[in-house]
Amino acid sequence: MKNPIALRIIIVSIFILFTLLLPIKIYATQLTAGIWTYVGLSNYTIHSFAVDLNNPNILYAGTVSYGIFKSTDGGTTWNAINNGILNLAGYFTDIVVDPSNSNIVYAGGVGVGSGNPGIFKSTNGGATWTLANNGITNVGLGGPPADVQSMIIDPNTNVLYVGIASNCGSVYKSTNAAASWTRGVGLPCDPTVVRRDPFNSNLLYTRSNQGINNSIDGGINWTNISNYGNYGVFYALAIDPFNSNNLYANDNTGVYKSTDGGINWVISSGGLNNVYKALISDPVRPNTVYAGEDLGIETSAYMTVDGGSTWTDITNGLPNNVGVKRLLVPVNDSNVLYAATEKGIYIYGLANNQSLDLSVPLLKQTSSQWGSQIYDSANLWSPSNPTINSWGCALTSAAMVFRYYGLNKLPDETSLDPGTLNTWLKNQNDGYIGNGLVNWLALARLSKLAKSTNGISLFDALEYTRIATSDDTVLTADINNKIPDILEEPGHFIVAKGINGQTFNINDPFYDRTTLNDGYLNTFLSLGKYSPSNTDLSYIMLVTDPNINISLKDLNNNLQGEQFIQSPLVNDTDASQKSGPPIKIFYFKKPINGTYQVILTSANTQAYDIKTYLYDKDGQVKIANQTGLISPDSPETLTVKFDNQNSNNSMSEKNVKFQTLIDDIKKAKSLSLINGALADGLISLTKDAQRNYNRRLKKVSLMELSTLEKILNSTRGKLYGALLSDKAYDVLLYDIGYLKNHL
Repeated sequence: MKNPIALRIIIVSIFILFTLLLPIKIYATQLTAGIWTYVGLSNYTIHSFAVDLNNPNILYAGTVSYGIFKSTDGGTTWNAINNGILNLAGYFTDIVVDPSNSNIVYAGGVGVGSGNPGIFKSTNGGATWTLANNGITNVGLGGPPADVQSMIIDPNTNVLYVGIASNCGSVYKSTNAAASWTRGVGLPCDPTVVRRDPFNSNLLYTRSNQGINNSIDGGINWTNISNYGNYGVFYALAIDPFNSNNLYANDNTGVYKSTDGGINWVISSGGLNNVYKALISDPVRPNTVYAGEDLGIETSAYMTVDGGSTWTDITNGLPNNVGVKRLLVPVNDSNVLYAATEKGIYIYGLANNQSLDLSVPLLKQTSSQWGSQIYDSANLWSPSNPTINSWGCALTSAAMVFRYYGLNKLPDETSLDPGTLNTWLKNQNDGYIGNGLVNWLALARLSKLAKSTNGISLFDALEYTRIATSDDTVLTADINNKIPDILEEPGHFIVAKGINGQTFNINDPFYDRTTLNDGYLNTFLSLGKYSPSNTDLSYIMLVTDPNINISLKDLNNNLQGEQFIQSPLVNDTDASQKSGPPIKIFYFKKPINGTYQVILTSANTQAYDIKTYLYDKDGQVKIANQTGLISPDSPETLTVKFDNQNSNNSMSEKNVKFQTLIDDIKKAKSLSLINGALADGLISLTKDAQRNYNRRLKKVSLMELSTLEKILNSTRGKLYGALLSDKAYDVLLYDIGYLKNHL
C-alpha cells in the first residue's frame, strides 16, 4: 500500500477491534485495595479455585461434598457443574484450566467420583466430566488414585502433573492431555504440592513425608534434596517467579525460606501456623508472598513485600474463625488476590504494579554509521537488499543489550555497535546460522572474551537462555530482575526494557515504536535473554532441516534439551523478502561430560544435513557437519561425545553399520539419487562384505569396501549425473569410510 496514512488507519482500526474483543474484567462486588470483600458461595467450604487464563471472568471453585461450581461473570452468579461426577462425598483439592484451550479443565480430589477415581477431565468448560485415570489404575500399595493433592500444567509444554498421596503414591506426568500417565520414581511416600520452576520446565519440586524433593528431568526421576532434620513437616510450597532459587514452605511453627533451590532453609516468619496450600508468590510483584492459615479457629492472612523479612497481617474483611484453604493472584488479573475459605470466596484489592524502565540504549539498524554495511552473507541470498538496514534487527537488538551490560568494546577495543558486531560474527565459524540468523551462543562467548577489555568484574560472561513462551509473566520477572529481553516477533526482533502498566516499553531497532502494544498487540513468539553469570557457557546445539525431529538421550536413556523451528528474518524494508527457509534448532544447556545419542527421525524419505555445535564452559566451539538420507522406518543415530572443559575433545559422528550402508543405498535409490542397477550392485557387494566380516575374514571385507569406494569415485557425475548424485556420493562415501575405520 503506497498511502502510509491509510495503512496506519487500517492498523489502528484492527488494533481497536482486537482490543474490543478482549474480555473486560468484571467483579461481583467492589474491588477495594487493602480490604477483603465477599464474592460468593458462603454456604460452602472451598478447597480449590482456578481462573481461566484467557478470560478472568471465568472462575471455578471446588467444594467439600458439593462438587465443582463455575462462574462466567466474575463471581456474580455460580452454577454447579457436576455432570459425570457420580459421587460428591469428598472434596476437590485442585482445578487446572488448560492455558492453550479454555474448554479443557482438569479437576482432582479426595474421595470424589464413583470408586474414588480422583481425576476428572472436561473438554467443554466443565459442562460434562469424564474420568482421566488412564495409566493410574494402581497407585502404590494397590489403591486407586483417590487422594489427588496437587495438579499443575506447564504453560510452555502443556504437560500435566498430578501429586497423589494415597497408598504411598507418587507424582504422575501426562504429555497427552491425560490420555496416559508416567509415574515418577525415587519419591518417598505421600507427595503433596507439586510446583514447577518458572524458568525451567524440567525442574519440579514436591514435598513428601521425608522432605523436599526435586526432579531435573520433567518429573521422571526424583531426589530428596532437604531432609526435614531441624525443620518440621512442610506443607505448602511456593517458588519465587523472579528468582527461582528462592523457595517458601512452612511447618507448624511458621514460614521458611530457601535461597538455594530448596537445599537449606531458614525461618522467615514464626507464628504462621497451618499454612497448607494457602502460600503463593505474587506473579508480577517481586519479593511478594501471601499466606493464609487453615486452622479454622482464628482467621489469618498475611503478606510480605520484602521476601519474607517482615510480614503484614491482611485479615481485614475476612469473617472470623474461617480457615483459608487457597490463595491466588491470576496472571491475567494481577490487581486482585482471591481467597478460597470455609465460608466462600473473597477478593482483596492489590496495588497496581509499579512501572519500571531499564536504561537500555536505543540503537537503530538504519543508522548511516553501519546501515549500508553488508549483513552476514546477504549479498549472496539477497543481492538487491544485502544491508544491515534491511536485515539487522536481531544483530542490533543484541548490540543494545550488550551495551546495557557495559560491554561497549570488542576484545580488540573497537567500539561495539551493530556494524562491528556484524564484522565479528562474520569472522567466526559459528557467528551466523543458515542465512543471517544470529547465533546467540557465539555472542555469549564474545561477552566472556570482551569482559576484561571493558573492565567488567561483576560477572564472568553473559549466559544465553531462550524460552519458548509468550507468557508476559516471565518477561515481567526478567525486567524486575533488571534483565532486558530480546523478543521474537514474526520475522523481527526487538528489546523489551520496561514495564508500563499493562504493556511493556521496547527499543525497536527499525520501527519508531516504543511499547509492545504499538504494532505487536502486546505479544511475542519467544524471548531470549543474556543473564550476568559466573557459571559455564556449555551447550549442545544442533541445526538441521525443519521436518527432521531430534531426540537427544543421555547414558541413562533420559531425553534432554528442546527443539524449535526458527523462522527466517523478514526484510524490514521489503516485507516480501525473507532471508531463507525456516530451520530446526535444538538446544541442550549445560550438558555434563559424557556420551549422548542423537536420534533423527522423519515422516518422509529425504536427504538431510545437520550441523552439531559443541560449546565448552568458555563458549569455545567444535563444529561437526553430517549429511545423510533418512526414511520413516530408518532413523539416523549420531553419537556425541561431550567435554565441557575443552571443546577440542568433543566430537559428533554418524553411527554406521553394514545395514546402515545398505539402507542408505536403498533410500538413495528411492529418491532417484542413484541409478537403480548401480544401487543393486552396491547392495550386493555390501552384503558380501558383511558376510565375510561375520566369517572373520576382515581383510576380504576391507578389500570389498575399498572396491565400493572405487566404484563410487568412478561413477560420480558420469552420464550427466544419472548414475550418482553428489548428495548420494557424500553419504555413501562417509558410510564406507566409517566402516573401514571401525572394523
